[in-house]
Amino acid sequence: MIIEAAKVRLVQLDEDLELFDEMGIPAGQKLNGKLNSIRQAIADLKALLNQQSFSSTDEEIQFFKYVKPQFIARQLFALDIFTIEAGKPVDTAEVVKSYFEQELKYTRKYYDQNKFMHQYYLLDGTELDALLFVRNTQPPGSLIPDVQGFDPQFSTAGDYVFARFITNERIQEFLTDRLYSPQEAETLSGITKRRVTLKWTGDAINLAEMAYGIWLTGQVNNGNAGITEIMGWLEVNFQVNIGRPFRRWQSISGRKRVSQVKYIDQMKAAILKRLDDENA
Repeated sequence: MIIEAAKVRLVQLDEDLELFDEMGIPAGQKLNGKLNSIRQAIADLKALLNQQSFSSTDEEIQFFKYVKPQFIARQLFALDIFTIEAGKPVDTAEVVKSYFEQELKYTRKYYDQNKFMHQYYLLDGTELDALLFVRNTQPPGSLIPDVQGFDPQFSTAGDYVFARFITNERIQEFLTDRLYSPQEAETLSGITKRRVTLKWTGDAINLAEMAYGIWLTGQVNNGNAGITEIMGWLEVNFQVNIGRPFRRWQSISGRKRVSQVKYIDQMKAAILKRLDDENA
């Protein structure tokens, strides 16, 4: 219950942050607006924990390993992007490129400083979850860096480190987009497939159902991709406007007739029919 409520709050937060990105306001004003929204969301998250208890240790682990880090990562990302953009030199393209390359090295340095935890994050390890993502535990100090403002009732040994990993992935993507053309970025990522242009011609609400299914089952980036990011990717690659995630969710949850997940049910029926026809 706590996790689902927190995920809904995260979707609302992402919509608030997206609105600030769409506003034509100064960078400092935009940052303040974003940080205020994030602080309120984190305060709501704390209030949620004060009002409810985790149903099990596993739910507590899931919350501090996958959910809370997403909120903190939004805060870190907003601050980091502002700092990077504010420090960008007004100079030649080569100087600016060198600046972005140096910033990229900084993100990788954090991985080097926390190699064990980064591998644990990438492999989605579980062996140490009870030490890293349960409150009032003490894992070996060599694994976890010191964190300022540690709140024992709202923090675990590993949630901030995971939030920083999520942030660094987004920073790397941001910097790579500015350093290289789309073709160069794909080559660097080891992706050299032929581009195929596909356009979504079905109802946008159907794609929203799929996006929520992908997000809620954690199929992208080890479950670390947000619903806004997933929908944004689908919009770009399928050349369609899905709309704001939370409003789409309200449309889906507000359905009263037939099925709330009508399109997913249609897909399931079509796949089962194909299997039945092949086995007949």
